[in-house]
Amino acid sequence: MKKIAILLSILSLAFVSQAQTKTVDITAGTLENALSGDYAFTDLVVSGTMDVRDFACINENAITLTSIDLSGCAIAAYDSRDEQYLGYRTHFDSNAIPPSAFFGFTKLERVVLPASITVIGDGAFAGCDKLTTVTGNDAVEVIGDYAFSGCTALEEIALPNTLKRIGDYAFDKCKALTSVDMSDCDRLAYIGKRAFAQNTSLSTVKLSNGVKTLGEAAFAGCSMLQNVTMPAGVSDCGIGVFAGCSMLSSADISQCTLDTLPAWTFSGCSELGEVLLPESLSAIGEGAFYYCLALPSVNLPLGIEYLDSFAFAGCRALQSIDFMPEGLESIGRYTFYQNISVDSVTIPATTSYIGDHAFDGCVNAATFSTEREMPAELGELVFANMNVEEKTLSVPTESVVIYEATAQWQDFGEINGATAVEEVVADNAFKVMFEQYNLVVTSTQDMTEVRMYDTAGILLARVSPNACRAMIDTRSFVGNIFLLQVTTADGLQAVTKVARVIR
Repeated sequence: MKKIAILLSILSLAFVSQAQTKTVDITAGTLENALSGDYAFTDLVVSGTMDVRDFACINENAITLTSIDLSGCAIAAYDSRDEQYLGYRTHFDSNAIPPSAFFGFTKLERVVLPASITVIGDGAFAGCDKLTTVTGNDAVEVIGDYAFSGCTALEEIALPNTLKRIGDYAFDKCKALTSVDMSDCDRLAYIGKRAFAQNTSLSTVKLSNGVKTLGEAAFAGCSMLQNVTMPAGVSDCGIGVFAGCSMLSSADISQCTLDTLPAWTFSGCSELGEVLLPESLSAIGEGAFYYCLALPSVNLPLGIEYLDSFAFAGCRALQSIDFMPEGLESIGRYTFYQNISVDSVTIPATTSYIGDHAFDGCVNAATFSTEREMPAELGELVFANMNVEEKTLSVPTESVVIYEATAQWQDFGEINGATAVEEVVADNAFKVMFEQYNLVVTSTQDMTEVRMYDTAGILLARVSPNACRAMIDTRSFVGNIFLLQVTTADGLQAVTKVARVIR
């Protein structure tokens, strides 16, 4: 009896083992019949032809599936008039793994795709958190949105040279993925929003020369990524592409053709020590280098016109702010907030506006300098929390009296030029009046120069007076409030605000 019991046990184990693997050869739409209600298998091998009806059968019933081999299959198109499949869809293309086909298959570990597959549909393998191996994708052209999102055990994925598009969230939160090599994918033009975001083991990324678009936060939160080189073809980037890549130490994007460095591109890249920027840039977006704590210096391209708010906020290792090029027109809010290592600041003469709190907390910046003749317009508390009364402001000699009379600028402890002007023309030494649109300036002393600025500090006119009289035609000037600077033959100056009133 004991021998018989052992024999029955062996036969039972053999039967279970055999039942775990199922092999079928079908025509499209017949998988349900071929399986005859038997879904007690873990491995499925299918040959012949399949369509969405067969994938729906697997999706609804094969909950114990750990491996599926479709290498002997062709995937046929299917249009349904009466029924909806896999998330209420009615049209399915040939040579495509249908959307959501294996969504949430938490036991699935291994997939072999048909050799003819060109599309992996949206969410096809999303949430398959034990999936480690995907093969047979040598002809794939499109990886859909969320295709492998949340596949937390996926350590590698071969991306074929046929690939043209990687969808939004395609590999989002694939936390075991260590490297991605797209260097041979010359047809790959689009990498979608958060395509590789939160891949916390990803240390190496190689992009192809064909990439033109990197979606928003495409590699955000890849905390092990160390170096990035972006190819020359990239002309479109979403915000925060590398945000939160806390181990990123160098980034070379100099070959790109971007007009603006997008907002939050390197935000939170606390180890970033070197960055090379493209010459095509005209603006640095909001928070582009927000709290890049290790960044010691930056070379901005000559064409930069605008630094957006928070662009370099929290960059505590920046040694000086003298990298801003002439041509820069505007500095946004909190742009250099808490740059505590900065010892000097040079503001371009072309900068006409500086936003709220732009230099707030730059406590060790001993000197500020600018060649701008008229003070830039300031937002609120531009020099807050930095003991500005202990700092020196260097400006053009002829502009010292103007800065001394302008709010916030006048708060500097010392304002000087190459040779500081100590005397000012007496207020009653000259008169200003409008004769229609002509501004007439008369003086009791000979004048050598009269300048007119708008309220933003833009020089509108510069005239050489005829001894004690000067006239400026203001018809082409916008606005009705102007600043007037008068210089006498003795080198003395006066600055006054004038209002154009036409009667």
